[in-house]
Amino acid sequence: MKSCKQLTFALMLCAAFLMTGCDAQQILGVIENIAKGVQQAMPAIRDAVNTFQNVVGNDNNNASDTQTVANNPTEENAQNQANVNVTNPDQEDIAGTANTNTTTNTTNTNTTNTTQTNTNTATTGQTEAALANYNGGKLSPSEFAKLFGPVAREASKKSGVPASIIMAQAALETGWGSSAIGNAKNLFGIKGTGPAGSITMPTKEYINGRMVTVQASFRKYNSWQESIEDHSRLLTSASRYAKCMANRNNPDQFARELLKAGYATDPQYANKLISIMKSNNFYQYNN
Repeated sequence: MKSCKQLTFALMLCAAFLMTGCDAQQILGVIENIAKGVQQAMPAIRDAVNTFQNVVGNDNNNASDTQTVANNPTEENAQNQANVNVTNPDQEDIAGTANTNTTTNTTNTNTTNTTQTNTNTATTGQTEAALANYNGGKLSPSEFAKLFGPVAREASKKSGVPASIIMAQAALETGWGSSAIGNAKNLFGIKGTGPAGSITMPTKEYINGRMVTVQASFRKYNSWQESIEDHSRLLTSASRYAKCMANRNNPDQFARELLKAGYATDPQYANKLISIMKSNNFYQYNN
């Protein structure tokens, strides 16, 4: 601004010399008039300069704002999207954590269930294989329990017949494995025709209070496992054994109901089963 004033003064001085023919008095007069004119015009000039600066400044600001928006549309859209979707960040975090935990727990649960299933399947396969390799013959009570206990437990899970009843009947009917009605693999002395046919054998029964020997047809099986399954099917399907199944959680009463239903003719049949279960703790194999 100072340089402009000096330049203006020099121009006015030059113009005065030209107009007056270098008359000093006239030159001074012209300068005074010009100075007064300039002084009166200064406020208007200042207003014009300020107006111009404001206009230029606003244009620059608008251009800057426009450029910022143009250069960052993705960022602004992302912020708007976040404001719409994440209305409660704390709750969103909690929900996310819960979902993750649920997934983890589900995965862990599935893994555990799969492991347990595989273990149970392997155990069942081993017990059935051990039974399949049994060729018959008398066993000690402990050997008998080791062989038949796990199989009876699995059969009980499916049918509801107490495992202790299955074991006690098999022990009593076969004399701890010494006799399975020839090669019939009949563990429970069930009469009739089985999956592998039948076999006729002499048997002792109580008739009119007296024990007599009679010939009877007994069911024949292809395996020991098949005999156990048929026994469970008989007790769960025949209506005369309904009271037995109603006492599935009371093995001793189950044995008494077997005698009442006519499973055997021996009047001491129930007491013998109960004695075998108690003396060998076959109850431990019940589910």
